[in-house]
Amino acid sequence: MLMKRKLTTLALAAMTLAGSNAFAAEHEKNETSAVNNELTPKVEEGGLKVRFGEKGGTLKVSGYLQAQWQWAQQDGIDAFGDGGSFAANSDNRFMIRRGRVKFTYDLGGIMQVVMQPDFTEKAVRIRDAYIKLTAPSQIIGGQVGIFDRPFGYEINYSSSNRETPERSRVYLSLFPNERDLGAMLTLKGKKGTFWNRFTLDGGLFNGNGVGSETDSHKDFIGRLAYEHRYKTGAWGAAFSYYGGGVLNPTNENYKFVENEGYVQQEDVKGDYSKRHYFGVAAKVSQKWALGTTHIRAEYLWGKQPGTLNKNADPGGTSFGAGTDPLYLRDFRGAYVYFIQDIGKSKHSLVFKYDNYDPNTKISADQIGQLPGTGIADVAYNTYGVGYLFRWNKYLTLSAYYDFVNNEKCANLGSTDPLKDYASNIKDNVLTIRVQAKF
Repeated sequence: MLMKRKLTTLALAAMTLAGSNAFAAEHEKNETSAVNNELTPKVEEGGLKVRFGEKGGTLKVSGYLQAQWQWAQQDGIDAFGDGGSFAANSDNRFMIRRGRVKFTYDLGGIMQVVMQPDFTEKAVRIRDAYIKLTAPSQIIGGQVGIFDRPFGYEINYSSSNRETPERSRVYLSLFPNERDLGAMLTLKGKKGTFWNRFTLDGGLFNGNGVGSETDSHKDFIGRLAYEHRYKTGAWGAAFSYYGGGVLNPTNENYKFVENEGYVQQEDVKGDYSKRHYFGVAAKVSQKWALGTTHIRAEYLWGKQPGTLNKNADPGGTSFGAGTDPLYLRDFRGAYVYFIQDIGKSKHSLVFKYDNYDPNTKISADQIGQLPGTGIADVAYNTYGVGYLFRWNKYLTLSAYYDFVNNEKCANLGSTDPLKDYASNIKDNVLTIRVQAKF
């Protein structure tokens, strides 16, 4: 048969779990329309669908492209999470931030196979590659492969739906690339009952992001979420836990002692340093006379191994394959989103605050003064303001400005790495973005 091809809108969502908290409208539909016995193309909202026979499954192709222009306060700044550092002689750039194509093979809602590559000017990478199984009762399910870590809200909130260009600094630091290799189980209350509001996710992961495994240790990630919907809105809350460890690559590591600095610990090679995170989150969406108001907030705290100059690994691993001694820090971080849709129009205003303190046991005036302290101990507060124009179901235009504020540390001299942190570094970033979905 001839194939009809027509691009339609995609409410693309990060694949969360079977029946996971869909507060942000991130679930995909399972279509059940009748089909012929032949290979039949079918255009559905959310991408092109092709059904393979009466008893076969459905292949769905969807995706989105984000093209953007950015301007920085000065040349060569480290735009954390905004596509990486600017070139040494550049304060503005065009780039493809994300170019995702998602292939989902669905067999009656019982089995899904998902592959999602990401195309940018820098590289082509695999973002998702997993198998998802769901029992007919929808009460229990699981998945295995490369997929989003089940922690908090911000990881699972799709980049195509998120109102800001990037996630908060605490998430970009602790969960770079968002994904990991592992297996996960999901439990959800029976549909139509009070318990259907609860979702419990738990799984074991390599702990190295999308990188290869480097040791025998597996990290546990779990989340318990509650969601309640009503006629004019919805609200939800969640608690998350990450229990893992990082293999000490050398025979020494450094533990921070308050008012003393980093103290060397010996004979630790082969031991695991704790990588423990806790998170609480809440969100609400409410329709009223001026439009719909959305608020999301999270608070995280715990222990994170890093190195002398890094409080987390931007490559997505847990330092298990490193050669530098580990530095152990207590951290905390938080963010708050406030999004106001303007009436029933296509316009929205966005405000965001996020904080990340990689070492809660040290004050700004002690950084650089106590042994071993440095740029990896500097805390940040970031304020953002933005505007969204949803032209239609396919196209979104946005403008967003990040005001980045670092702790002001002692100036130890012109050659010290902290010399630039004696005042607030000029690293604010403006992002103008065009996003198209299909």
